[in-house]
Amino acid sequence: MIFIGSIPESILDSHWTYFTASDGYAKINSFAEDEGIEESQRNYFIRLRDNPDILKSIVVGRPHELKIEIEHYQTNIINEIALLSQYQSFLALGTFDQICERINRKAESFVGKVEVLRRKNEYRDTLVGLKTELNPALFPNPNAGAKIPINLLKSMFSALKGQFTESVKDFYSKIYTIFNYDALIEAKEPWGAYKLTNELNVNVCPYCNRNYINTSYNDHGKTRPELDHFFPKSKYPFLSISIYNLIPSCHICNSSLKGAKDFYLEPHLHPFMEFKNDDFQFEIKYSEDVIEEIVADVDSFEIVVTTLTEDADLKTSIDNSCKTFLIKELYNLHKDVAQELLFKSVYYNETKIDELKSILGDQAGIDDNFLKRVIIGTYADSGSIGKRSLSKYSYDIISKTDLKRTLDL
Repeated sequence: MIFIGSIPESILDSHWTYFTASDGYAKINSFAEDEGIEESQRNYFIRLRDNPDILKSIVVGRPHELKIEIEHYQTNIINEIALLSQYQSFLALGTFDQICERINRKAESFVGKVEVLRRKNEYRDTLVGLKTELNPALFPNPNAGAKIPINLLKSMFSALKGQFTESVKDFYSKIYTIFNYDALIEAKEPWGAYKLTNELNVNVCPYCNRNYINTSYNDHGKTRPELDHFFPKSKYPFLSISIYNLIPSCHICNSSLKGAKDFYLEPHLHPFMEFKNDDFQFEIKYSEDVIEEIVADVDSFEIVVTTLTEDADLKTSIDNSCKTFLIKELYNLHKDVAQELLFKSVYYNETKIDELKSILGDQAGIDDNFLKRVIIGTYADSGSIGKRSLSKYSYDIISKTDLKRTLDL
């Protein structure tokens, strides 16, 4: 979880220019004038046509501007089109696999089995309630007193998913046509996903600061980061190509861990805005056993994340991000890196560093900054943590040792 700064104006300009030249932009006027579209839906497109500043804030606006548009959508569009409120309630359930995971979390004990039955009943009631509002004839109501087999829940879930897909696809498809993510992904010149990630020049996933996500493309092949929709496009389709909603990230963070979680309802750290990299810190927490070694064995400590900010909202965002991206769990797989840094803090005292300077020194083209990077194994300033994997972690560990003072970090 790292802050990588605001997006440069040159990139914002390129993105806006791409959008205004797109087929999607041209569709706004045709949808606004199409009297065959239901009035409550057509009003949405009229608002986009008649308010160019709002449209621009959607495409290249900062995160707080995107939140304003979400709030408008939730309090106006959703109320005008009741179906969308029901659809969002359905999306909030997650995937069926996630439902099963929540149901079976404590199934190993008797109390757990009772809890499983209670959760099954809750999901049954939720699904029946949604289908009653949407289409009472969609599936027969299950017997309230009967046991709920998982296959019945699955068939109810699938029936609702199909019904919602059919019901909202016309309106959503029009929005997706305007804010066309697939077209952005496929576009090559003068602007597209590869151009965007290349210009952003984010080398390491900002969600985890573990995996490299460099962009490279030529005649022999191409690779780029995945683009995570910070606010899910399944729920907020109008943010599908919003530049501050496209977070370059690794596959693990984007697809395996985050998925379609709604970071509007559950605040998380936004890599482009809203926090400082020293609002939280990685630290070593030793076990209660007496440590006899100069540098403890990896089994004698764990890595923890300590929140340093006094801002309650920011603390919530940090905690949520740690939970979603398994920060503590994954960084405890890198305890060997922390141990190596502890060894270096013992070995590289002032005498040893002066010796290195005398051997290498200016004649070898080694300045103090490069020497610090050689010793630590990564960039030696907090402002460069987005350039190399595990940089923040390494910097935080070193900052708790004498090596920080010795190297004047």
